[in-house]
Amino acid sequence: MKRVLLASIALAAVALLLAGATAAAPQKTVAAWTDPAVFVAEATTGTWASTAPTPSSIVIVPGNTATVLDSTVWDIPASPTSAGFCVDVTVRGTDATPRAWQLNADMTLPPFNGQTGTGGIYYSGSTQASFSTTAPSALVISGSGSGGSNWNASYNNRLLTETQQITITICVSNPPIAAPGSTSYYSVSQTRTTWTDTQACIVTTATGTVTDLQANPFFFGWQATVNLTAAKNRILSAGKTVNYVGWSPSPGSGYQFTTVPTVYNPPADSYAITTGRATAIKGTQSSTITACVHGY
Repeated sequence: MKRVLLASIALAAVALLLAGATAAAPQKTVAAWTDPAVFVAEATTGTWASTAPTPSSIVIVPGNTATVLDSTVWDIPASPTSAGFCVDVTVRGTDATPRAWQLNADMTLPPFNGQTGTGGIYYSGSTQASFSTTAPSALVISGSGSGGSNWNASYNNRLLTETQQITITICVSNPPIAAPGSTSYYSVSQTRTTWTDTQACIVTTATGTVTDLQANPFFFGWQATVNLTAAKNRILSAGKTVNYVGWSPSPGSGYQFTTVPTVYNPPADSYAITTGRATAIKGTQSSTITACVHGY
């Protein structure tokens, strides 16, 4: 599968290109508004180990020389709130001699998102498989049955020849939350909505820039820093008292997102946002978080 990446984030992408960076520390993008009613907001985004989305072709690979992996077809839900996923793997042997086949899955990568152990991993449908790990996040997928002469594609498929091809549906019920992706996976914009004597709202929107969902179908998180100083000053300049900051959606337990710091009354000058399960994105999806400073 080909690997396609569109790298786009305001100013940060330009900085990356000029520096020739491929895997760097988190980059900063600062968007400044100059008219008196508009705040200055700073959006900071984080990175994975690579500046490119994880190609679907490298997550599951042949685990020995007796295995041909013909295809992997990922079934990733449309919504990040549907935590589980499945993948159809089609394998066969390499020659006329029946041999034990094996696939290796790197569970440090999306969509496994750092899962450890085999809990919640299962085969779906009539074609069976076995699962084990050689390290906490190194999944081994192999056939089922004794491998004797009574070969059966569904339940005695431990050995394969080049003419014996099987397709197994492997599912994971509840993988960890997707980690924040590189700045090249998405762009971040910040705007204001309500801006009155007693309320000043800042809307932060992340939009994915990954256009090849066949090669890169997985969800990823995002990060941003929201600077509330100007929003607070807007209320203070009207002779009002700054009270608290409210969020939509609510950060709550972190299912939506988390913030640093976590104190909202009184509001801090800025908050670092890290997405949770519900606010992750894939492809060119968008996710929005609104912060409103309230006063009286």
